Amino acid sequence: MKKIITLSALLLAVAFTFSSCSKEKQLKKRLVGTWNIDKFDGTITDAGGGAATPYSFANAGTFTFKDDNTGSYSIVILGTTDNGSINWANTENSVTITESGAPTIIYTVTTNEETRQVWTTTYIDDGDQISEVITFSKK
Repeated sequence: MKKIITLSALLLAVAFTFSSCSKEKQLKKRLVGTWNIDKFDGTITDAGGGAATPYSFANAGTFTFKDDNTGSYSIVILGTTDNGSINWANTENSVTITESGAPTIIYTVTTNEETRQVWTTTYIDDGDQISEVITFSKK
């Protein structure tokens, strides 16, 4: 009986390991390519506190994710374009974006579909608290 319980626990652990890994690989596979930023919503609360200032932009540019965990972005807000290069990594339900000279941002993936992604995050930049929700569609 002890052997059956041990074997069952081992099989369950192996199944969990492979299912977690496959979800991580599935997200990475889905991300590779170019994504339109359909909607970019957020709030900024300055370091001194006070009321949060909301912002919302539609059709705000693109992100490109390469299979080697590098990529680029082109964000257009109020007629100004910001381009840059990124490094990225993912787990089964998050994407970490790193850019030279900027804070590392960890996004929680709330929708993970082949042609649609929704990410949320809250982080600190220069003392300000920034919360964002980004909706992407695959090009």
